Amino acid sequence: MGDIASAEAEALAIVKSFYRYGAEGRITDFASSLAEDFELFVPDYLPWGGRYDKAGYVSILPQVATTLDFSRCTYESLTVQAGHVVALIRIGISGTAESILISEHWDVANGKATRLLVAYFDPKVLLDQAASKAA
Repeated sequence: MGDIASAEAEALAIVKSFYRYGAEGRITDFASSLAEDFELFVPDYLPWGGRYDKAGYVSILPQVATTLDFSRCTYESLTVQAGHVVALIRIGISGTAESILISEHWDVANGKATRLLVAYFDPKVLLDQAASKAA
């Protein structure tokens, strides 16, 4: 039982550190918490959407951090089971008073994040903001 509780505590701490780094303005520092074979899956309709490896993920983090206001990030729910963490977050959209719900599904093993699957709920405000920046 202790091993499972330790693994869950470690997984939760790694995931929470991502949001903390974002709020502190040093999101790329999270790279040290990623496994070499890390994989990211983001819906293709977003400007940074697609499937990424570790290097690709780290390369898009600055764009994500300028679009999403991590200082206005709160947990709607946070669930951990073994090495899997689901973070349902509400996060601000930079330059607006709006926020968005995002469900992030993290897998953690051996002290590193190995995979992240991201789902956005009603991303219209985010897409509108991206379109206005592109114009």
